[in-house]
Amino acid sequence: MPKNQLRLALATATAAALTGGLLTCATAPATAASAARAYKADFNGDGYGDVAFAAPYATVGGKGLAGYVAVVYGSSTGLNPAKRTVVSQNTAGVPGTAEEEDFFGRALTVGDLNGDGYTDLAVGAPGEDVGSDTDGGSVTVLWGSSSGIKNGTTVKDPAAASHDEWGRGLTAGDFNGDGRPDLAVGTSASHAYVVKGRFTTTGTTGSAQKTGLPDKAKYGIDAMAAGDTNGDKKADLVLTYRTALNSDGSGDWTKGVAYLGTTSGPETSVPRPLNGGTSIALGDIDGDGYDEIALGNVFTKEEGHEGSPGGKVVVIRGSEGGPVNGDVPMAELTQDSTGVPGTDEAGDGFGASVSIADVNGDGYGELAIGVPFEDIGSNKDTGSTVVIAGGTVITGGRGISQDTYNVPGSPESMDYFGSDVLLSDVDKDGHADFTVAAAFEDEGVGAVTALHGSSGGVTTAGARSFGPGTLGLSRTYGGFGTGLIG
Repeated sequence: MPKNQLRLALATATAAALTGGLLTCATAPATAASAARAYKADFNGDGYGDVAFAAPYATVGGKGLAGYVAVVYGSSTGLNPAKRTVVSQNTAGVPGTAEEEDFFGRALTVGDLNGDGYTDLAVGAPGEDVGSDTDGGSVTVLWGSSSGIKNGTTVKDPAAASHDEWGRGLTAGDFNGDGRPDLAVGTSASHAYVVKGRFTTTGTTGSAQKTGLPDKAKYGIDAMAAGDTNGDKKADLVLTYRTALNSDGSGDWTKGVAYLGTTSGPETSVPRPLNGGTSIALGDIDGDGYDEIALGNVFTKEEGHEGSPGGKVVVIRGSEGGPVNGDVPMAELTQDSTGVPGTDEAGDGFGASVSIADVNGDGYGELAIGVPFEDIGSNKDTGSTVVIAGGTVITGGRGISQDTYNVPGSPESMDYFGSDVLLSDVDKDGHADFTVAAAFEDEGVGAVTALHGSSGGVTTAGARSFGPGTLGLSRTYGGFGTGLIG
């Protein structure tokens, strides 16, 4: 895959997050969780945070790019690869069949969707053919239980004829404040849908709300996330997309929009315009009880966008009135910003992934940023990450790569370390731990690195790395870690 295409694929597939996200490419915020905020992934209910890893480009049952998802469960010592569940559409109890170019795992999100006390995992497969509907897409909920993830149920597409790629993006949040998680689903069209809870194992859900965009999306939803930017205990929905740059439809421009939650769901009649981007995270960086929005944008000015040569992250402050975009965001970060490691170099991909959570336990959310195309020495596109301390003012940061002391592995060309990043507490010590994907390590096999959080921030002591081989899977091309959620 050419680098430009891969850059976009990584950005849109994991940004969120994916993840993290808030829940496609974002994680739990720094302050106490509520129904409106991120849902911690604890699929087996043991109190330790778990992490799901996507390999959407993997071959399953001889079908190329079919995809699978692996869940690794947390413990007192962190993620434990010996305790895992691997799920594809060929797994017993999971709807569908693994087929070529399904991209199962292209989008992930979590929440206790059926209210049984166990976190559930929603998985998008935007390339799924549904009958004669090529690339119609599918969304599957994999159910949590005392033994972890097992079985699955399809979430019905409410308007299959009006779009393709149902499941292109996913995020969960209680958008109407009724105490039940809702599921927002992105498509290839100029709208997303919010499917309201509660969800059941038989496939019933609440009603679906269509959420249109202020401008026509050229390619559909790029990234989506949820969080509480105004502290009203209702989730707000944040989307990014691209629209035509010129009147003749040529070129494209990335845009963002936020819809505040209300008792009837996201308020689509009063959209809040935001900076564009290819990754989103929500979390409370300044400790005031309102979630900030971090928007990572890997597009450059040379490509007709508002980014910088090496990528940019814009942080928009939350407030009682919602996101404060204005002329002066809380921060506009590049690798030329004061204290940020590295140099703003063309094509580094700074902001390809973002995540927010409190690493050091001081009540402020740290901001993790992936830089997957960073060169290290003579190694091209080996990748790196930056972790920036939370506070009322965002300044500086620490770089972590496979060239950092105690981090497993070594810098190699085209590893894309930082293709996705996740801050989440997996060992129940009150400090968010740092999980980093190198989705194309070893020529596309993929691997992840797990680092611990501490009162001093992210520590490389006790860091471990694992991939498909560690989980007993074939070490073949698949992009393991392209998406993370936890």
